[in-house]
Amino acid sequence: KAEGEDVAIGGWLSRGVSRTRDAPWFAVRLNRRNAPWAFSRGEAFRTIASLELLGALVGLMVLGPKPELKKELIGTLLMTCGTDNRSNSYLLDRMITTKYPLGVALMELAAQPHLRGIALRAKWLPRLQNEEADALSNFDFSSFDAGKRIEVDLDTLNFCLLNDLFAAGDEYIAELEQIKAAELVRAKASRAPPASKRRRKGLSLKDTDPW
Repeated sequence: KAEGEDVAIGGWLSRGVSRTRDAPWFAVRLNRRNAPWAFSRGEAFRTIASLELLGALVGLMVLGPKPELKKELIGTLLMTCGTDNRSNSYLLDRMITTKYPLGVALMELAAQPHLRGIALRAKWLPRLQNEEADALSNFDFSSFDAGKRIEVDLDTLNFCLLNDLFAAGDEYIAELEQIKAAELVRAKASRAPPASKRRRKGLSLKDTDPW
């Protein structure tokens, strides 16, 4: 969810349960302190794809297998997550983007499955089939058991790259804005006529030598 300053992600584990009340779940509010990058383009809704990818990432880390699983595997375990963002289902297949902050979330989502010896794929779900997850992002917990909630603090999750890359990204965005502002000033100056050709009020020919 991204409506003004009201920004949140949520998800639940559907594997092995037939009812949402039997499922572990999480819901996290984001703000300018714990996720300043979400507002890097002004309004948070402009980074909605990154927020949904973060939801998949947090879901993997708190609902999925732990990194210790890799020691028990002799191959790669394939796991899927459901999302109503079709572009992210393609994104996880291609594993490439040049967009910020989407690229940072994608790099972390490449690193975390590697730690666990799994491959993560996103399955697109029509919005009507994703109502429970949408409800969590709206902090509507009526279909879930409060005792099965997993409390999530983004500051304490063991991200590999995310925090460092976002810190560098925030510096880059600030520097880029300064460069753009300086270029705008130079562009306006270059379009101004030379000082020798500027006419001052009262010094034109019609003022100095009227007919």
